[in-house]
Amino acid sequence: MTVNATPGNGASSTTNSSSTRNGFGSGATFAPGISINVNKNTTAGAPGAPQMGAAANPGTGVDRTSPLALPEPAFYSAADVRSYCEALRAFGAYSAIEVEVAAEILKAALEQAPGAPGDHAFQKKMRARAVAKKLSKAADALTDAAKDAAAAWAAFQREYADVMTPRPVPQQHRPFQF
Repeated sequence: MTVNATPGNGASSTTNSSSTRNGFGSGATFAPGISINVNKNTTAGAPGAPQMGAAANPGTGVDRTSPLALPEPAFYSAADVRSYCEALRAFGAYSAIEVEVAAEILKAALEQAPGAPGDHAFQKKMRARAVAKKLSKAADALTDAAKDAAAAWAAFQREYADVMTPRPVPQQHRPFQF
């Protein structure tokens, strides 16, 4: 619909019925530009520098205070057994999530990678799924390890309940005498 005002009032207006209230017509897009810049200068090994782990620093051991490390297996009390089983369960659950996410990222990256000459898109996706499935199976194994850690604590409680909380010894009564 087009409406033209009379030239006498000096206004000329054109209204298109396909445009929206804000002036975006059909087919118009809105894509704001976003840019994020992060600059962090650190020196490896400097005080306060982030630790990269054993993979980035070959020859270094696992830090036992890390949330991704298990405590030393020292079992001197029931609390030690419970603590170790809980740490193993938490480690397995957290690691399983991390590995499953890594499997999905790997699958997406391999699907986008250039394929062999003569490959179809379907073949690329199938190969990517086959590789990522191995990581997914590792995540399932870590989930099973977390479940087994919780089951180990339950079995310990069941099997060693009498050792953990000894029953009171009945008092010796004097034999009955007339």
